[in-house]
Amino acid sequence: MYREYTINSVPVKLGDDKNEWKPEIEISSQRDGIVTSKPYTDETIYPTEEAADTHGIQLGQEIIDGKTPVESVNYDERAPFNSKSPFERM
Repeated sequence: MYREYTINSVPVKLGDDKNEWKPEIEISSQRDGIVTSKPYTDETIYPTEEAADTHGIQLGQEIIDGKTPVESVNYDERAPFNSKSPFERM
């Protein structure tokens, strides 16, 4: 839990015979009993699962704090994370 958000980090192994890992996270929020989440990924490659996991958590915190130098890439679209109301219902 970071602030009022949950950051789930699930590093992805690239290839079966390579020791390369990419951070992937999901940031979740609960409002009025409804849980909403958005996935994010980073193209930086790490030599271990632990390093990718650590970076993923840091990335999530930076996204929530609005400290990322560029827009965070959502799997569906390019959209900045709005830490005040990241999961507005349409």
